[in-house]
Amino acid sequence: MIIKINLNKKQKAKKFKPQVDKSSVISFIPYIVVPIIAAVAVVYVMQYLVQNKINKITHNIDSYNSKISILMPKVQKVVAIRKVQSQIIQKINIIKTLKKEQKGPIGYTFSLTNAIPKFAWINSLKSNSGNISINGVALDGQVVSMFMKKIKKTGFFHSINLIQTAETKKQGLNLQDFSLTMKSKYKKPESKLNSKNIIKKSVVK
Repeated sequence: MIIKINLNKKQKAKKFKPQVDKSSVISFIPYIVVPIIAAVAVVYVMQYLVQNKINKITHNIDSYNSKISILMPKVQKVVAIRKVQSQIIQKINIIKTLKKEQKGPIGYTFSLTNAIPKFAWINSLKSNSGNISINGVALDGQVVSMFMKKIKKTGFFHSINLIQTAETKKQGLNLQDFSLTMKSKYKKPESKLNSKNIIKKSVVK
């Protein structure tokens, strides 16, 4: 048996050509394209919603700014009114303080002066921690009694007592010396409020 080998001719290798089924490729396209389109649509919708929110927020900010520009003059007026109101309240407090002081030594001295009846004279008046003593001269005991009643009506005093009376003769007239003691209802305020300083400050303002 003889085997022949041909060394001159080269055998050409056969190329492998894959066969593609076009129908299967076409059927696979929707699985790729549809998700891409859906993703693009979702992104577009999200951008639209975000932009819509941004537009609404911007509109609200503009609206608030316009309202603030309208309300600011009114707010400034309210602040100015409150400042004036505070000054008025401070002045009212000053007046109240002065009225309280009028109920003190100045007030009861004035009341005592008005309570002195005719035909009665005060020789001395002493005050010590609300305890008051009066020495004077009256025409008679009835005038002294009238004086004590008027003192009580002032409302500034309590515990009004007649200490002593004694007949005396002056310029040919028979008169009566008398001594009274009483207590003032006035109590010094606890707060150390100096009305003079407050008045000066309010005037400076």
